[in-house]
Amino acid sequence: MIFSYNRGPHGRSCLIQNVLVVGMVWMAVGPTCYAEEALEAGFTRLFNGRDLSGWRGRPHLDPRADREGTPQQQQARQAQHNQDMAAHWTVSNGVIVSDGQGVFLTTEKDYGDFELLIEWMLPSSCADSGIYLRGNPQVQIWDPDCERDFKHGCQKGSCGLWNNPAESAGKFPLVKADKPTGQWNATRIVMQGDQVTVVLNGQLVVNNQSLANFFDKDKPLPARGPIQIQTHGAPMHVRNISIRELSTLDGSGPGWRSLGEADFINVNCLPDTWSWKDGSVHCTGQPVGVIRTKEPVKNLEMSVQWRHLSAGGNSGVFFWAPASVLESIKPGQLPPGGIEVQVLDHGYTEQYEKSTNKKADWFTTDGDVFPVGSSTMKPFSPVAPDGIRSFPTARHSRGTPEWNHYYIRAINGEIRLWVNGNEVSGGSACTPSAGFLCLESEGAPVEFRQIRIREVP
Repeated sequence: MIFSYNRGPHGRSCLIQNVLVVGMVWMAVGPTCYAEEALEAGFTRLFNGRDLSGWRGRPHLDPRADREGTPQQQQARQAQHNQDMAAHWTVSNGVIVSDGQGVFLTTEKDYGDFELLIEWMLPSSCADSGIYLRGNPQVQIWDPDCERDFKHGCQKGSCGLWNNPAESAGKFPLVKADKPTGQWNATRIVMQGDQVTVVLNGQLVVNNQSLANFFDKDKPLPARGPIQIQTHGAPMHVRNISIRELSTLDGSGPGWRSLGEADFINVNCLPDTWSWKDGSVHCTGQPVGVIRTKEPVKNLEMSVQWRHLSAGGNSGVFFWAPASVLESIKPGQLPPGGIEVQVLDHGYTEQYEKSTNKKADWFTTDGDVFPVGSSTMKPFSPVAPDGIRSFPTARHSRGTPEWNHYYIRAINGEIRLWVNGNEVSGGSACTPSAGFLCLESEGAPVEFRQIRIREVP
């Protein structure tokens, strides 16, 4: 018998067994596939597809209880939990299988801010599970067709923050996005501070809502803690678990570097349009144009502070501007390609409506994200009337002359914007998803400082 691993459909790993039999008879046993998806940029696997390395057993437990007892008592307690885990959690064909009993499957490592990818499947009706973040419940998983749990709201769907207080935002999902029982569900969870965003099967179900501290309701969540997969009396299957730890929004931490004058090239501005001092840059706004990074970028995080020096100022940060569109633009022109993260003062709305006698309903001053020229993007909701811009979910920008902070994550063609610590807008399926990073001059003085990036694979 000959065994070989090939890539199967959808990037899955397939174990192919070819059997040769004496004589003219040849038999082939078809591929046995498990869904080991290719890793997204910056992610590492939490599950290796073979065993439970990197995991431990732990019940529903106040994080403070982990510190109780002597080190020897803690080790003995953990050993008991691990024995329980081994009895109820197994690995079969690249899938973690729980019989629904015993301790929760728990990461050995604690995590702070992160982006988690996980696929899960409820193999039987009325099954119930969940994902604990920093040891706190939970991103709820249950069967939305289970009449027994209608009184608890299961019919609204999975992946809400169900243990949050009654009527709080995020307790139930924005939409029901579950696939039928017995089918796999793909979930993306982003945790930044105590704010949680959840995308289930490509649909936004929790939009940047706070996860309550279940064990100490008057205090904020622990800064770090384990990720846990809950047991709740019924079987649960999970696979393709990966994580990307997020740096702090201010650009501190390993891998970050500052950008200064030496990192940029003037494209179509005057020599004195941009002036640098102590890592900050002042832009006169004249003429309209851009400066760009010397080297193109692809997958990165960016942290930058900015402020306008006059009411109604306009500027922006361009991501993934193609070299071809930068080569021929003249002073007074902006690149006809790339994804723009808008930098706009609140006074612009009044000036626009006064000068045009039109309602300013096609833009906002709180962090629009949109493609320009030949570039394309699928905007996150809410979406502008033209269907192109991603409008912010809330207003967090400060007017001139106050400083604002943008944290922007642009990875694998998806771009997300945080304004003064709050995620507000973005888009996916951006094309192109590589190119130059540009700062924009657009008619009014603006300043940028503490420009930092972290490139990821």
